Order: sequence, then structure tokens, then C-alpha cells
Amino acid sequence: MVTKMLDAWDIYLRSTEGKPVSETEFDSMILPMRLMELAKEYDISYNPDEIIPTDKDYIQSIYDAAVSLLVDVGYYNSSTGRIISFDEYEIKHNMRMQPGEFNAGQGADAVHVVNRKFEDERAPPIIGGPCGGPITEDYYLKIMQSYAMEPSVSCVHTGTLLTVNGCEVKSKTTSEMMAARREITMTREALRRAGRPGLSILGTMSGTGSEAQCFGYSPDGLRSNCDRLLVSLLNELKVDWDVLKKALFCQQNELDVVNCMATVVGGYLGGPETTMIGLTAECIAGFLLLGGHSMNVTTPNDAITADKSFAGSLYALAGANAALTQNTNAIINQYCSVSSGTGSEKAMIEIMAVGGAATASGASAIVGPSTANTIKTNTYGGMDARVLEGAINAFAGMGLEEANEKVVALIKNYGGFDASNFKAAPARPFEELYDQRTLRPTREFEDLWKNTKVKITDMVGLEFAD
Repeated sequence: MVTKMLDAWDIYLRSTEGKPVSETEFDSMILPMRLMELAKEYDISYNPDEIIPTDKDYIQSIYDAAVSLLVDVGYYNSSTGRIISFDEYEIKHNMRMQPGEFNAGQGADAVHVVNRKFEDERAPPIIGGPCGGPITEDYYLKIMQSYAMEPSVSCVHTGTLLTVNGCEVKSKTTSEMMAARREITMTREALRRAGRPGLSILGTMSGTGSEAQCFGYSPDGLRSNCDRLLVSLLNELKVDWDVLKKALFCQQNELDVVNCMATVVGGYLGGPETTMIGLTAECIAGFLLLGGHSMNVTTPNDAITADKSFAGSLYALAGANAALTQNTNAIINQYCSVSSGTGSEKAMIEIMAVGGAATASGASAIVGPSTANTIKTNTYGGMDARVLEGAINAFAGMGLEEANEKVVALIKNYGGFDASNFKAAPARPFEELYDQRTLRPTREFEDLWKNTKVKITDMVGLEFAD
């Protein structure tokens, strides 16, 4: 499904005929200065006591500021050094045209994803997987199968295959094309072994360029009208020909696009409040430029520490999602990305905070979880999706004020308000946490989650189904 977007030729013309601007000027002057002006104009400021915005007028201001940013600044094509401009009418018209639903997968494994609203009692589906986390060939099948074996997982998100036939994958070579293809074929085999061959696959992650990523589409790879290719915009408010080529390839081959944005707090977008405005604008632009049926949004990285579980990051993420939830019918899928490693109590509490904020602010689906900032090798598995399921079920239907109170308490528990003293818990490898024959989590891992749920209930009063 390709949703309403700008015509591909129109995007080409705007990219080649738009206002010429140096990238340095765009990054250091045009974008940050306008963001600061908009934050002041719309009275948007970071409040650590309100991670999830609760005031409808404030949420409206976030959205209005984001639209103004796109109208005033546009989107920078770094391949041409020119601005892709938008007018207010086409922005708002495009967002009104979003269908608010899509289907993924095949047969008994198909899933219907819908736009959710505040206090929506419908649980957002889980797109489970390592979300690009690095995985070696000998563990790739096992890890992907462990996600597919979790009943709560409705789609799978692939990881990054580090080697092919034992050789390192190198960027801009044929090796990354082979890695991208193998990533998908191995994932399909993992689904078959789990007894869920029709689950939708979201990838590819093992190639950096458009040729490699699109190479995952094949008769034994990504499937038309079933699987989805992740197409990511660039930091910040940027795109290039490589990104646009991937989107056009999908549009012409009936391969669903998932727009994506991974932003940074403390970078070109500035602090939490201006990052929130910029992230909202990037989500809107994704639908205009890429044509995907949904937008995947990551928990923003801290520019200094690269951690994801800090209060400022969750504030920017929840605020952007709330603005889009209140003002559009768009499908926004939020990554549940956390700093601590799998197999730790701290990671479970971080997943509760991020997953809870995403659910309450209206996420249509939640992706992951990915732990240890998605950089550790072979430290992913299906049990993390089970923890995310607990967060989703606990927060679904909850009011914004109550959800905010509980998320703030969870962040305080793991030290997410104190960046200077925050220390992520280390990750444990897959072979320590899962039975290598059944690929089920060990009793120790399951007991850790059982005990952590008791602690969370005592701490913030969240209730769990089991």
C-alpha cells in the first residue's frame, strides 16, 4: 500500500530546482535558529515532570510548530544541496489523506494495524525483533525464531547480519548485497521453523545503500503485499537520492514502504523541546516524500552518551507521537529502544517506561524491543517482546495524566533523569538466556521477569494479566 504522497517527478524537480543552501548553513544556522524561534513562539518548553503531554492545547502547539517548520525551512536534499519546499495546504492535505490502517503478512499470520487514539483500549501490535542489532551467522536463525515463537509478536523486524560465509560484510560492495538477501531468506526460514511462515518481515538492515537493501526483495526474500522495506530519512530534516531511490523502487514493485526516522537529542535539533518539534516535522515529511503506510520512530539518542532511555528522549518521542495522534490519522509505530542490556531487571523497567509512554501517547504499533542501544552483538531475543507485551497491556486504555505519573516514576527508578550518573546494565548473550535446543527463555530469565513485575506493581501500581 502506497499512501498519498508527492509525485516522484515533483520531488525530483524540487530537489534540483529548489533554493541552493550549503549543508553547513542548513545544519548550524537555518534549522536550529528557526526551531528556537518556534519553541518561543508556541511556548513549548521541556518539563521533566510531564514526559507524556497531557494538555490538548500544548499538544496542538507541537503539531502547529512542526508544520510551520516544514513550511519555513523545508527538507534538505544533501545530494543536490537544495531545499525541497512544501506549502501548508499540501502538508495538511497529505496528512488528512492517510488511510489510518494497513494489513501486513499472509494467511493466518496476517495482522491489521490501525491508528490509535488517547485512552484507546486496543493494544498496539508488537513488531518484534532486534531492530538492526548486530547478529552473527551462527545465531541469526535462532534469535529470529525466538521472536517468531512469541504469540504476542505480530510481525518481525530483522537484525544486521555481520558476516556472510564467515567473511565480514563490507559497505558498498557486493558482500552487503548478499548479506541483505541472506538476512531475509534466513528470517523466512526462522518463521517457517516457528510455524508462522506468513508473518510480515520488516527489513533490510544488513546493507547500507539502496542497491543492497532493495536486493532483499526476491522470490525467496521480501514478498510484495506482505513484507515491508524500511526507508530511513537522514539526520536532521534531510534526504538524498539513495533514500528516494529506495522509496521509488518499492512504489514500482508493490513492496510496502515503512518510513523511518532516528533522531538525536542535543544535536542539530537542540534540546528535548526543539527535538520534539523537529521529530514531528520529520514524521510528517516522511509521508510526503516516501509514501509509506506508516512511520517508524526511534527513541532519540542522546548526542553525548548515545543512550536512549533518558527523560528528555522519552519527552521528545511521546510529544511527537501525541501531536500526530491528536491531529492526524497516520500510523505511527514507535521503537521501544532502551539503554540497558537484555537479561537485566533495569532493561525490563526501561522497556516498561518506553513501551508505556508509546502506548499511552497513541502508538499504532510498537517495535522491538531493542536493548543495549542496539549495538551489542547477539544480545536479543523473544523474551524482550514478552516484557513489552506486559507494558502495552498495562498502559492500554490509561489516561494521559495517570500514564505520565507512572512513566515518570519508572524513569526515576532507573536513574533516567540524571544523565551524568546513569549507568546502563550490561547485556547478556543469547546463549546464556535461552535454551539452545528449544530456543525458549531459561527458567532464570522467566523468573527475573516474574519478580520484576512484582517490583513494578509495588513501585507504581501497574497491574499485569498473569
